[in-house]
Amino acid sequence: MQNKAAADRTIENRQAEQAAADPSAREAFLAQNQNRILKLAARLSGRNLTVSDDEWIISMMAVSQALDSYAADKGDFWPFAAVVVRNRLMDWFRSTARSSSEISVAPEVFSGEVNEEEESAGLSLAVQDKISVVEDTSLRDEIEALQQELEPYGISFFDLAGSSPKARKTRSECAGIVAAMFLPPPLLAALRKLKKLPAKEILSRKKCSRKTLDKYRGYLITVSLMLDGDYPGLCEYISYMKEAVAESKSAADDTVRKTERERRRQG
Repeated sequence: MQNKAAADRTIENRQAEQAAADPSAREAFLAQNQNRILKLAARLSGRNLTVSDDEWIISMMAVSQALDSYAADKGDFWPFAAVVVRNRLMDWFRSTARSSSEISVAPEVFSGEVNEEEESAGLSLAVQDKISVVEDTSLRDEIEALQQELEPYGISFFDLAGSSPKARKTRSECAGIVAAMFLPPPLLAALRKLKKLPAKEILSRKKCSRKTLDKYRGYLITVSLMLDGDYPGLCEYISYMKEAVAESKSAADDTVRKTERERRRQG
């Protein structure tokens, strides 16, 4: 029996590694394990869930993220994924709770030890009724709206985790590219009209690799649309991009003000 369980875990670990490397395999992996992820999300949230709940969506995104960072030397995939899901849900509950609300969490939550198969994993989050989730719109609604916006581009929102940059240098380069999209005059109108990155205009504003533009096309388009649209909940997950755009805009404004002062002084 133990040998069979170990063999099953080995198969699951191999499937996870394959899903991390192939977008179509990732989609199949997430679909096949939908009930398992839902059960895990419900256990961690301390309440019954359906696929319409925000906790489910966050957990699905977290498992996709876990695929990207998983390696065999980290142990079996699902206990590893459970830690990632727990951390994402904890972050979400904290960010959406009002200061007057409370989140009661068992001490074991912070131990870093997660047994995905145990009912008493010590991870249930007793979230009180007064917790206010995203105030203007739910995360689920944001994802559905963004998915519809991405369809003409041939992009799936759930491919985002698999196509996002991992190395710090690449993340920084992508942040600079997105920031360049928002410099005056912004390139978002061209993006929406052409349904593709305005590569020529980006390269004229930002020194970057054309290979980076091509490789991370889906990620760059998605993030740009998120920042330009009404997606406050989702944008919390790309705070470094928001900061890069804000810094770029500020620098551009400073340049404009400096040029204007110089013009007035000479005039």
